[in-house]
Amino acid sequence: MLIPPLVLALFFLGCLLVRGVPLSRDFRGGTLIQVRGMENYPQLGEVGGIVENLLGGKAEVKLTSYGGLHGLDIETDNLDLPQGVRENLRLSLAQELGVSENQVTVYNMGSVLTSLSKSQARNALAVAPILMALVIFLNFRSLKTSGSILGSVWLNVFDALGCMALAGVNLSMGSMAGLLMLLGYSDDTNTLLVTAVEKGVGGTPRERAATAMKTGLMVNGTTFLTLLFVNLLTTSTLVDELTFPLLVGMVFDVVNTWFLNAALALGKKERREIPVAL
Repeated sequence: MLIPPLVLALFFLGCLLVRGVPLSRDFRGGTLIQVRGMENYPQLGEVGGIVENLLGGKAEVKLTSYGGLHGLDIETDNLDLPQGVRENLRLSLAQELGVSENQVTVYNMGSVLTSLSKSQARNALAVAPILMALVIFLNFRSLKTSGSILGSVWLNVFDALGCMALAGVNLSMGSMAGLLMLLGYSDDTNTLLVTAVEKGVGGTPRERAATAMKTGLMVNGTTFLTLLFVNLLTTSTLVDELTFPLLVGMVFDVVNTWFLNAALALGKKERREIPVAL
């Protein structure tokens, strides 16, 4: 029971060490160019080539759709462009695409924005685990029990990060929110398991764990399918970044909660209940 979670953790540790998690422009900065109100989409390769020629750097072009009108989000690595350069870029791109100048907007995603994003992410990652650990300890009053829950929860997040590194999914404010939501979800399933084993009434600890597992898997399955449909039916990049760590994290939660933590919780409970010979 303990081997599959540990093998997964070692595999994703290797992914993180070799590939690392790519950072989105929320954290690394750059320039965002938005084109709105287009009647037809141009060829993405042509648009990317135009921007690269104007700025001299690589450009990523994404399709958008708002209110039935087409649009483009163009991102480049150019940091803190001067106002004159941005204005020239806006006018040149509008002329090349055959749209009005008012339909093109250029934003600097520079040092101020990225430092703010990093600060907010650090604060969230610092405060959330502390509060979660405090609530868990107050509920169970046991360092071992609290440690097993927190270990399983953070293993889900670690595996999700490793999967993001493997799949090349950016770490953005959206995926950061997904990871924080995964923390809360994993806490719920692990608390369900440990509460059934430690405080449940009726049946043996293994029977109570099996009942909790059925409930947990049903909740996991319905939530997973809902998020999957949301992911498949929308074209929003933010939704994709938000749901990816949640979807993969729920898969890992099955392994880490019902294999790893279940084995730890049952072993602890059954050792306590072994009668002592007089």
